[in-house]
Amino acid sequence: MSHRSDTGKAGYIARGLLGLNAGLRVVYGLGAALAPQRMEALRLAPALAERPDGRLFVRAFGGHMVLVGALGLAALRWQRGEGIAVAAAVAIDLSDTGVAIVEAQRRGRLEEDLSGGLVISGLGAVTAALAGAASRR
Repeated sequence: MSHRSDTGKAGYIARGLLGLNAGLRVVYGLGAALAPQRMEALRLAPALAERPDGRLFVRAFGGHMVLVGALGLAALRWQRGEGIAVAAAVAIDLSDTGVAIVEAQRRGRLEEDLSGGLVISGLGAVTAALAGAASRR
């Protein structure tokens, strides 16, 4: 694997966006995977006290976030993995957005947990896509 060597302004912007995106994914993912009740208290996960199946899904989602974030962090070191990291980040965020839209339709309204998820997933997809675009300059 080659070591990342671009030093132009676009390269710095791409690395900054990718690092921010990946770092936030890892932090959120670790919290969701290891402490879903704490994430609930911070209003970053749904209320799960009586739902062990729900906790399992939050933990699994956290695991996915950690893995996608780890790809992004690795791409900061090895440019070869950058395209894969960006694609994984955009794909998981678009998937989350689609699922939130389906759930909002099922509920008949857009509740706080869904709107928050749409904003976070949207920002994740945009920052990853911008990182990918900046790195191709």
